[in-house]
Amino acid sequence: MSWTNLFKSKSSAPKPDPRVRWFGKLPTYPDYYRSATDEEWADEFNTWVLKGYELYSGRFSGDERRKARLPVSAGVIRLPKSGMTVFASILDFGGDMRNRPFPMCFYAGVPTSQWTGPTSDRVMSAADVLRRLLGFSRDVAQFLNSPGSLEAVFAHREVDFVDIEEGRADDSWLDRAKTVTLSDWFEAAREGLRAQAYERWFEHVAAWGDSVASRDDKDFEPTLRFPLASGLPLEVQAAGWFRWLESRMDLTQRAVSVVVTGDVNREVAQLTIVAREIMPDDFLLVTPVSDTLPYVDDLSDLGAPEPDEAEPADAGDAPGEVLPLDGPDAESDAGTDDPLPGRSAKEGGGNTQTWADFVQTPSHAT
Repeated sequence: MSWTNLFKSKSSAPKPDPRVRWFGKLPTYPDYYRSATDEEWADEFNTWVLKGYELYSGRFSGDERRKARLPVSAGVIRLPKSGMTVFASILDFGGDMRNRPFPMCFYAGVPTSQWTGPTSDRVMSAADVLRRLLGFSRDVAQFLNSPGSLEAVFAHREVDFVDIEEGRADDSWLDRAKTVTLSDWFEAAREGLRAQAYERWFEHVAAWGDSVASRDDKDFEPTLRFPLASGLPLEVQAAGWFRWLESRMDLTQRAVSVVVTGDVNREVAQLTIVAREIMPDDFLLVTPVSDTLPYVDDLSDLGAPEPDEAEPADAGDAPGEVLPLDGPDAESDAGTDDPLPGRSAKEGGGNTQTWADFVQTPSHAT
């Protein structure tokens, strides 16, 4: 697709809409709760959720769907038809009062042309908006205890789009990132990684990043997933991964969709970046089957043990490799004398790099 098409005006120029809208199901009503769809973009987002959930539910029987709730998720979704960018929380309270599962979404929107990228210095403003939308889970919990009119609870809610509209840069996350050693980050993220060896994983990440850098052009439209460690601020990690990626991919010429999903069973989270036009299938990124999608390149899968080192993974449960993940044995312009990022003294290295150091390391690809 041509990214410039996203920035062209449609039938009428889209405008920021900070008003909170909602769509989905709660166990206090036998049908969908739906705020006014008086704007084209709101209907487009609702349709994306409907079609996406239909794809997800088609994979299971009714009993299986009721048992498998969606993880807590938030996203920045670029709508192709209306030219709007939707900031949304996707929360699962179990479906409607007839026990038919479906999530509840709270969302607001800005024109995509006003918030391209994002680059790492724009992540914090997005995190503030998503935190506000996720926080509505507390209001819903109170509503479920004392049901009434959902519109009366949310009709006058808004999110603050000022920083996003004005394009304010915010690198304050770097201060916190400088206090986290890379070895501590790895230990906190280990639960979600298939590779348990520190050196192996970072070697593969370096090679993977070089593959991304070598293929960055307008026709390169990957779906990339990054691990987020538990116990550390998600916005600091998300901004860090964007800083790491922007030295390997020109994000200023793109408008990527972003999904952050938590796994409550393993206390890990994931950041997924969709560098192409969003599709209904991409709703599956916020579901328990997200790790089976063959088009996702997942850093968490890098450096997995060889078959003779451990039991081989079930090929049906692993996403396909889209990028050439050659690993540390591939030829590279990088020398072998450089210490591994973040290797601490106890692991044989002489330095202790931080999360900030790692994400600002440039690619070796030319």
